[in-house]
Amino acid sequence: MTRKPTSERREEIVQAVLRIIGERGLTSLSTSSLAEEVGVTTGALFRHFSSREEILAEVVRHALARIEETIPAPSLPPLERLRQLAISRVRLLSDNPGLSWLLRTEQAYLELPEASVELLRGVVKRSRRFLLDALREGAERGEVRDDIEPELLLVPIMGTIHALAGSPGLQRHATRDHQPDRIFSALLQMLAPPRPTTGQKHRHRQGDKR
Repeated sequence: MTRKPTSERREEIVQAVLRIIGERGLTSLSTSSLAEEVGVTTGALFRHFSSREEILAEVVRHALARIEETIPAPSLPPLERLRQLAISRVRLLSDNPGLSWLLRTEQAYLELPEASVELLRGVVKRSRRFLLDALREGAERGEVRDDIEPELLLVPIMGTIHALAGSPGLQRHATRDHQPDRIFSALLQMLAPPRPTTGQKHRHRQGDKR
């Protein structure tokens, strides 16, 4: 049987790890379960990686690269940045339960190598900072309400992303009814500056007359 190139086999191992932890969690990942998933011997695994820790480190690097791809260009208008990041992040995580497990499960931070945990925390911080910058710029431009602090507005945005990413059946229905798009469109409407009440409009018109 022809031996696969190291780069191809390493990618297969990374994908197998993500499948296992996405379905059963990190405690189900062993050299034997991983070898079985890939279809090789345990010895073959360590021809491509020196240790279990190196395998996990490569998995985290792969995950971070995919997550970074969901961060849109900073030159886009603030609300479009919010919308694009949210929708692309939901679709990535709902299509890849292993990636979702790494980002959203406390167990990942307890069991992964310390260097990998720091990398995960870094991408979470960058995502949070990106969203906060968009909210602040949107408020300055009058496109986002400024009567609530951006840090508080961030809570429903992150909550919606996490809820949709873990929603059963999202992957099955997203293409048909554009569920994430509709939900985030509604969320952005909630972030918009509040409209003046009838009384406020009346007082404003009276002020114009004076």
